[in-house]
Amino acid sequence: MSRSAPGVPVLEAIVLYLDGHVHHLHPVDAPTLQFSWQDGFHPAEVVVDGVAIVGLSPFLVHSTSWRMEGDHLVLSFLVGVEPPSEVPSGFAREHVDRVALARGHALGPPVDVGSHHVVEHGLRHLAWLVRDDPGIHGALPEWAEALADYEPEPFRAFG
Repeated sequence: MSRSAPGVPVLEAIVLYLDGHVHHLHPVDAPTLQFSWQDGFHPAEVVVDGVAIVGLSPFLVHSTSWRMEGDHLVLSFLVGVEPPSEVPSGFAREHVDRVALARGHALGPPVDVGSHHVVEHGLRHLAWLVRDDPGIHGALPEWAEALADYEPEPFRAFG
């Protein structure tokens, strides 16, 4: 977790790239990159700049979910990057496997939300965008096949 002051939102970057399959890049000692939200900056700018600083080339940033961790609001972003020629120092690369979504109830969140749940949720949302948004589809044509098995989910309704 980023060392933000209590109550300051944390911005979480879930860094993904496509190289025949979706891969997740993250610090060796953490499941995601996290940044403190800096006053005066759009959250997506902070995330893109933070990912670029570690030597990766972002081409997509998409807000995907939020959750509470202690006294911090965590805003999660999928960040698509160009496949790196090598994994940055201090980072690990994981093959993304399908997982069940974390489920809560009508008036509350799931008890536990892991980064693998956030990745699954984000990729389902991205599958929806790739299929329904001409701009995203045009920007990510090679992702359409990788996301073909994901059930497109723009949001979940009650019922």
